[in-house]
Amino acid sequence: MSETARLRVYRFESGAVFEGGLLGAIERMQLAGDAELLDALFVRRDAASGALDAVDLAAGGVGGTFASLLDFRLEPRRRRAITERTLAEHRGGVPRSLIEAIAATLEAGVAIFAVLHTGRSAAVLDEAAARCGGRLIADEPVDARALAQVDPQLRAAVASRGPRT
Repeated sequence: MSETARLRVYRFESGAVFEGGLLGAIERMQLAGDAELLDALFVRRDAASGALDAVDLAAGGVGGTFASLLDFRLEPRRRRAITERTLAEHRGGVPRSLIEAIAATLEAGVAIFAVLHTGRSAAVLDEAAARCGGRLIADEPVDARALAQVDPQLRAAVASRGPRT
């Protein structure tokens, strides 16, 4: 029997600053060896244009980590290409319909970061999200190995916007 996974969803309001902290937290989580990152998704509405930016673990490239996507954060042209690849139908990725449903709930500048992991607490992610201006809106055990398998829970978390802090 496999270990129960946890679905954690973070919300970032307009003005959140992403300076690589989430990428670093994912790397530290994996290097520590006490947690396994199963899947992840970042969805944002651009503050200036309202355009959708999205990246999931399947589009993350070699090694399946967001570390290879530093250019997603830094390079607008690469961000567009990565978003298009994320939205394309690809095996193992988060379905376009789910990404678009999440995006439909977001105002310009707002972002959602969803993580599915096993293992110990993701305190390193909580700390990184807080430093970026985000907050945890959902944390629940799930019987899944991919975000596509927790579509209803993820949609509900995003729609509810989670507990106010």
